[in-house]
Amino acid sequence: MIDTALLPCPLSAGWQLLWQEELPKLSAKGEPIGGFSALQLLTKFENKSMAKIKNKFPQLLLLSDAQRSFTLAAEWRGSLLNPRWKLGEPEPIQGLPSTPFDGEAIVQSAGYWWMASEARNSETQPAELLQLDKTAAFSFGLIQRFPLPDQWQPAAESGLLPNQGPEALLALPGQQLLLAAERPLRQDPSSELRLLLAQIISTPAKKIKVEFRPIGTPLSYQPEAGAEAHWGLTDLIALKNGGFLALWRGYQEPQKWWARLELFPSVPLTETKQAALKPIAHWDLIGLGLMPDNWEAMGEGPRLGDGRSTLLLANDDNFNPLQANRVALLAPLRLAACGKGRP
Repeated sequence: MIDTALLPCPLSAGWQLLWQEELPKLSAKGEPIGGFSALQLLTKFENKSMAKIKNKFPQLLLLSDAQRSFTLAAEWRGSLLNPRWKLGEPEPIQGLPSTPFDGEAIVQSAGYWWMASEARNSETQPAELLQLDKTAAFSFGLIQRFPLPDQWQPAAESGLLPNQGPEALLALPGQQLLLAAERPLRQDPSSELRLLLAQIISTPAKKIKVEFRPIGTPLSYQPEAGAEAHWGLTDLIALKNGGFLALWRGYQEPQKWWARLELFPSVPLTETKQAALKPIAHWDLIGLGLMPDNWEAMGEGPRLGDGRSTLLLANDDNFNPLQANRVALLAPLRLAACGKGRP
């Protein structure tokens, strides 16, 4: 989680683009890589297989939404401000069914990893939450599948639109997960984005159960002018005070992109219907110098020497030869009067 005290100060100060770099589109063995939809920076070694890794460089774990979802580890060499990357090979998620899958988010909670799988239709590719376990240092295997409630499954007059979520997954205290759609569900107002709570329950038999609970407070959904047809939420990051940062992506043909970061207060985790939660602040990331592209993944980056938190971003190249695989690092700008973490 990011310390709220290390956000931009004042909020209007915004963010600084520290660097952005391209990653190869082929692995060392010639395997296609791309389609990055989620990321996690791993700096602690969780098990014996990871502890044996020499040098113990931080690893950037990337999740791809390829037709067969895979993870890719990028070893962070060089320095924080001048990184060099050593890429591993794509590691397909083991044990997935033969039906199409679309991994959009990955987080840790209750001793396991969890992945949100995007819906195409309710029969061959439903919206699901997947329980995963590490099978090796940077590869995963499927343990259980938990279909989202019927209200979320694609249908003629309700549920998710095809390829529109669940898109974001957030680990909360108390073995809870927060899921978010990419765009409003068919039955919802066009200005509201639905959220869903998943409670992870440990049983005496050591088999995990999940209970889904509706959340009565949606997020305010306000596309940029011109991006209405292709606007959506792509990722969330929790803040220590209970609020969160949200990454929104927009597109307009033939080649115009938007990337907007918003700061939201804490959302009530109850079923009581309330007005849509509005952002406290928002920032145009393309205006910072970020390459106009399909920025989908966001995660907490390393701390800078002056104490500031950072944000890592990665884009989804759609395996399109005209797009690139990119990663970027942002840091909040803070005035001297703000104290700890100032630039």
